[in-house]
Amino acid sequence: MKNLILTFFLSFSVLTIWSQISIQDALRTGAEISKNDKKFNELPAELIQTFSFGISLPDDISYHFKNGGGETLKSRLSFELFYTINYPIFKKVTFGLITGFQHQSQGSITAYKLGGLVRYYFKNYDSTNFYIMTARGFGLDSKVENSSGYGNIRFGLEFPIEKYDDYNVIFKIFWDNDSYKLKKPLISNENPRDIIYHSGYGLGIGIRF
Repeated sequence: MKNLILTFFLSFSVLTIWSQISIQDALRTGAEISKNDKKFNELPAELIQTFSFGISLPDDISYHFKNGGGETLKSRLSFELFYTINYPIFKKVTFGLITGFQHQSQGSITAYKLGGLVRYYFKNYDSTNFYIMTARGFGLDSKVENSSGYGNIRFGLEFPIEKYDDYNVIFKIFWDNDSYKLKKPLISNENPRDIIYHSGYGLGIGIRF
């Protein structure tokens, strides 16, 4: 009986010591893994720049007159050249400024664009991102009245398609609305109010550096 009690006591002591060591090791290992994961998930703050060329086709173009009438014009291509500079404000989220030029073939309107955009990156700053952009247009000819309340609102996705040491080649798809207040007619002698390029679907290519 004494031997049985002694054996039980020794077994219990060994199990207790082993359990303490195992629990401590597990806690220490878990903390190390958590620390490593945290380091892996932390995205370093960095300045992100893009330069891109894009082309889009409005689904509908509304040309409005001051007397309340208007016309629907034929859809024609839009061309753009944009530069953006972006900086992280939250993890995976950046705020940026956009500048460049956009040309609407219908109406022959070319404008300088200036605005802002917010991007959400799905993994890191080299990965696919979703962005929302708004920009005001400043017409480069006398047809456009540079008035507030007109410009772009855009939603888009940007993908890296080729990665290099110093830059990435990017591809983008987007949906865009563009509008301008007018002071000169686009067709004949009408009295124009504004023109709106609705639901333009576009593609673009560029570099991120």
